[in-house]
Order: sequence, then structure tokens, then C-alpha cells
Amino acid sequence: MTPLGLSVATWWWIVALTTVLFWALAVPPQPTRTYRIMVSLAPLAGALFLIGRYHTNGMNPAGALSMYSLAMLSMALGTAGHLGKLARRQLAADKAGDTDEVPLTWGFMVQLFLCLTAGMAVYFVIQP
Repeated sequence: MTPLGLSVATWWWIVALTTVLFWALAVPPQPTRTYRIMVSLAPLAGALFLIGRYHTNGMNPAGALSMYSLAMLSMALGTAGHLGKLARRQLAADKAGDTDEVPLTWGFMVQLFLCLTAGMAVYFVIQP
């Protein structure tokens, strides 16, 4: 049994779409090439985590793929509209010689928390 009754091949398509959506929303607002590279590697980090979880917990492939796709979707929606502003503030601080990181805004943290919580809730609901 797979999540939502979808085949593993369908979940691969969903993974590809959510990864592209994450890249489309998160990478372009970054002001420098270094930031764009760091943000574009986030799906790789998520994939490595899930590969480890898949092998250690004996998850079925569709379960791991659904977890990844919901995480990417949650991250994309949770950071939408905030990443560019935060990256520009960090860049301005870097140019001013300030080595501290720019603090995250409350709006960003609340939006990210709500999206990640909703993503986790959906993951547990759709599992067979």
C-alpha cells in the first residue's frame, strides 16, 4: 500500500515537481551566486536524509518519496516571499562589515512553522 494509493513512479514525478517548485521560489531571490548555490543544494540535503531514513527504518519507497515531496513543498511555501528580503539584508550587513547573521523576522518564522507543521500533519494523514 502506498500513500494516497499512488504508484512509486507517480511519487517520483511529484518529487520532481516539488523540487522544481522549491528551486523556482527559493533560488531566484538570492542576491549572490554563493547564496543561490547554497539554497539550491537544500533538496540534496533532504534527499540524503531520506535515503538514510529509508535504509535504517525500512520505509517503503513511496513513503520516503511522499515525505520528501511534502518537505520540499512545505519549505517552498514556508519561505515564499521572505527569502529575497532576508538575503538582501544579509548582503547589506556583509558589505557593512557586520559578521553577525541577520535575525529572522517573526513573520518568516511563523509562516515557516505553520507550513512545516501542516506538511508533517498531511504526511501522517496520507500514510496507509
